[in-house]
Amino acid sequence: MELNIVYIGRLSFPLGQATTKRRRYMVDYMNDENIECHILSTRYKKNKQLNNPSEGKYGKADFYDLSGLFKKGRIFRYYKEGKRKIRQWYDSSKKNIMIFPTILNVEDYIFFRYAYNLGYKIVFDQVETSYIADGTNESFKRKCYIFFCEWISDYAYKKAAGSFVISQALKSQNKEKYPKMPLCLLPNSTPVLCEVEKTMIGSPVRILYSGTYALKDGISFLLEGVEKAVNAGCVCELILVGKGRASDMTFLDKVKDAPWIKYLGFISEDELVAKMRDCDILAMTRTNSKFANYGFPFKLSEYLATGNVVMATKVGDVPLYLNDNNSLLIPPENSDAIAKAILYVAQNPLESLRLGHNGLNTMKEKFSIKNVGDTFISFLSKI
Repeated sequence: MELNIVYIGRLSFPLGQATTKRRRYMVDYMNDENIECHILSTRYKKNKQLNNPSEGKYGKADFYDLSGLFKKGRIFRYYKEGKRKIRQWYDSSKKNIMIFPTILNVEDYIFFRYAYNLGYKIVFDQVETSYIADGTNESFKRKCYIFFCEWISDYAYKKAAGSFVISQALKSQNKEKYPKMPLCLLPNSTPVLCEVEKTMIGSPVRILYSGTYALKDGISFLLEGVEKAVNAGCVCELILVGKGRASDMTFLDKVKDAPWIKYLGFISEDELVAKMRDCDILAMTRTNSKFANYGFPFKLSEYLATGNVVMATKVGDVPLYLNDNNSLLIPPENSDAIAKAILYVAQNPLESLRLGHNGLNTMKEKFSIKNVGDTFISFLSKI
């Protein structure tokens, strides 16, 4: 039976951050394979810099954004329009599947009930464990709300036809909580991002970090490591991209006078790709926390796709894909190891280029849109 797939959740589309890209690349795959798909964005905090339209076509896929209705206080119309789209996209001649994010909030739960009763098979795409696990720094009020959302999500999981999980730890967790639910380990995917093969390491050695700045991301260790490399005589520059909550960004006050740090904030997707290509080391410094170990950093597949050398901490599933032959794999929460890795690149440029090339080959094998997409559709066809 042919598939009809609807993605739903609190995510911008087509432009957005990590989880948006995870979805978008699967939509790219479905467009190429002529598989019907649609995207319904529910309430989320809009980033005006992305400038996404409220509805339209992405290739052959329809997308519709409800978030503007919620923001304007048109709650009744918000639910009415959401249900209308869910009903409109339902095709009785096909296997209808609706894919939800890791956790439902109250609004998403209402859409879950409506879709489930209409006949959609419900599938989850889990990319993180509990948002109140160690490695996060949520407020008490926020933790209470998250606890409630996880409680209603638990009911929805028991009705689900299956779930994608991004890590082995999440797979084990789900096997214990929902032993009858089919599971599929689905890594992130990405296109190749390097236009030409890198032939030299720059001076200064440029290190890039892109993403959020929560406790799980280990930014303090990265800053200390780069400073130690500088003090050891390495000419280098750290470029920081992305944003976090105000409470996560206080470190900027401490480093604002450091000449070797450049903080760019939020930049466009095209600008980020250009920056990643131009740098020499792409850093992922997650800590050894439950939140970090149960997830998998989207940036890792993108980093590898540039052909540059990747410096990554040995946490979670990272060692399943990275080793000493395709990356600089370092222990977590260790600024000395970060400094040592930076100095290694500066002193061994040819070997560093080889690591980057091997990392690109790993990306093509493990994280290509075609390979991940084949796994994605194979699982959905069987449930």
